[in-house]
Amino acid sequence: MNAPVAIPPPNDGLARIGANSVLKLVPLLDDVLGEAERNRLVSSSGLTELPKHEGMMAETPAAALHQAVRASHPTLAPALTKRAGERTAEYIMEQRIPAAALQVMLHLPPWLSTPLLASVIKKHAWTFAGSGTFSVRSKDPLIFVLRDNPVVRGEHSTEPLCHWHSAVFQRLFSSIVDPNLRCIETQCCATGAESCVFEIR
Repeated sequence: MNAPVAIPPPNDGLARIGANSVLKLVPLLDDVLGEAERNRLVSSSGLTELPKHEGMMAETPAAALHQAVRASHPTLAPALTKRAGERTAEYIMEQRIPAAALQVMLHLPPWLSTPLLASVIKKHAWTFAGSGTFSVRSKDPLIFVLRDNPVVRGEHSTEPLCHWHSAVFQRLFSSIVDPNLRCIETQCCATGAESCVFEIR
């Protein structure tokens, strides 16, 4: 049986993000980089222990871990964070979207399931946006906007860096709506843009 949709964090002023931003990345660091390097990266991000699946976690160390991976392993980071994003989406489908709702979306035509899934994502944006601001800019084509994305906040790059976010969106839409759908990050805060912009097409 699927678990209920995640409960929003308390409004206590502490910026939080979904624990899967870390929990789906750490095992990949073990597999690809080894336990010693994983421990170094986790420690450098300020994490003293891994969060629990059931709740949210502080945004700062989660973002710091992603940034540490990119800084220390720029060649491997895109594939690592992409796979972590795919695993996050798989967890969402298995544990966070109620079974009945998932079955409905799976059997709807794309022109109906696309806006329905987009509304679910928007309603629960606090799980991946943290202290950033999420919005739907356009419905056709479907465009998501994440302003002040905490996962890349303060970083500078010539290319978009949000492989984790892109992979979460792509796996959800390709699994639920249409296997041919892809998520393309057309703008990124790390390249100097005002917001990270993701187009589903």
